[in-house]
Amino acid sequence: MTSEPAAPAVPHPPVRPGPPVRLNRPLARRRRRPAGEGFVTHHLRSTMARGFRPPESWEVPVRHVLPGLPADGTPRAEEAAQALRTPAGRPGIALVVPTYVSRVSLARQREWFDALLDQAAAVTRDHPLVPLVLFVGMQWSSAEEEREALRRLRVLLDDARTRLPGLRVCGLALPGPGKPRTLNGAIAVAELLGCAGVGWTDDDVTLEEDCLSRLVRDFLAAGCRGAVGATKVAHTHEYATSRLLSRAKAIAAPATNYPHGCCILVATDVVAGGLPGRYVSDDGYVCFRLLDPALPDPLARLRLVPDARCHYYVAGPAGETRRRIRRLLLNHLVDLADWPLPVVRHYFRHVLFGGMWPLTGFDSSRGARHGVQKALIKWLYFAWFAGIGGELYVRGLSGRPLRRIEWAPYSDIRRLTPSSSPTRQES
Repeated sequence: MTSEPAAPAVPHPPVRPGPPVRLNRPLARRRRRPAGEGFVTHHLRSTMARGFRPPESWEVPVRHVLPGLPADGTPRAEEAAQALRTPAGRPGIALVVPTYVSRVSLARQREWFDALLDQAAAVTRDHPLVPLVLFVGMQWSSAEEEREALRRLRVLLDDARTRLPGLRVCGLALPGPGKPRTLNGAIAVAELLGCAGVGWTDDDVTLEEDCLSRLVRDFLAAGCRGAVGATKVAHTHEYATSRLLSRAKAIAAPATNYPHGCCILVATDVVAGGLPGRYVSDDGYVCFRLLDPALPDPLARLRLVPDARCHYYVAGPAGETRRRIRRLLLNHLVDLADWPLPVVRHYFRHVLFGGMWPLTGFDSSRGARHGVQKALIKWLYFAWFAGIGGELYVRGLSGRPLRRIEWAPYSDIRRLTPSSSPTRQES
C-alpha cells in the first residue's frame, strides 16, 4: 500500500477538515457473541483472549528532563507540557525516539541521535509553521542505570541545544522494558500540548535523507488523519537465519503493506490515552484501530510513503530470531482474538495470510510457480501460528493465562547506511 505522489509542503498549521475518522475499539473482555460470528469462531477467539492476561496499563513513573526543570526531572507531565508550550500555541507534531541504557554505549547513542537531529532539522526547514517537539526516551532497569539514564539524557539534550537551538526537546527517563511505556509517556505530554500527530522511530533503523520530512508532508496533506509510515528496505546479516528469512519474505510478502513502528507518524486521536497494557505491538494496535473493511481500500488510512525510506537488518542469531518470531505470532493472535470480526477477517485473509491457497486466495500476480511457493511458505508460518494459538487456547480454557509477552531484542545491534549491504529488498 503506497501513498499518492509527493505533495508539496503544506504552508499552514495542521487542519482536520471533514468528519473524524472512525476508529475501531477492542472487544470487551466479557462479551456476548456478536451477530454474524459463528459459535466456533466466537469460542476460539474469546478463549484465546482469556489466555493472555497482562497488567491493564503500561503506566510507570516517568521523569521528564528539560531545561528549566530540576536536574533529576519532574514526574508531572503537566509541568513538562507547560515548559514545552509555544507562545502561539499552534498544534504540531511530536516525535518520539525510544532507547535504553544497556542498549549501546553513550557514544553510539550520540551518533544515532545526531542523525535524528538531521531529520528534525529537515522537518523544521520544510514545514516551518508546524511546531516540532522531540521526545527522547531512555529506559533503565536498576538504580544505577536510572542515574545513568538521567546523565545520558542531559548529554543528548545539550547536543540538541547546540545543533538546533530552536528545537523543543524533552527527555523521558523511566523503568523498562517495553517500548509502549516510552510512547505513552510522550503521548501524555503531546496530548496536553494539543499535538496533531505523534511519530516514532526505532534506534536500529537508518532513515534516508528527509525521511521524516516526507512523512510529515504526506500526513499534513491527508489532513493529519490516520497513519503514514516509511517504506522499509531490508538488508541481510551474515547469519544463515537472516538470509533464509530474507528469501522467504521476498516470496511470501509478509504483513508489511501498512506503516510499521520502526518509522511511523500517527494522528494523536488514534493513540489518545496511550497504548493499553495488553498490546505489545505498537504498529499492530495502530493498524487494527484504523483498518476499515467497509472502505473500497480497507488500508486507505494506513499509508506507506514511497520516497520516505528506512533501512534495517533482517533477523539475527537463530535463537534470538526464534524468540522474536514467537513474540510476533503472540501479538498477531492477541489482535485476532480482541478486535471486531470484520476487521480480523480482513487482516487474516488479505494481510497476514494472503495467498495461503486454498484457505485464502491464490496469488497469481507473479506466475503460478511463485503462487505455489508463497502458499507453501504461508502454510509453514500458519503451522507455527496455530501451535502458539493452541497454547493460548489451552491457557484460556484452563484458567492459566500468559501474563506477559517477553521482549526479544537482538544482541547484534548494527545500524547501516543504504549502501552497506549488497543484498537488499523492499518489504
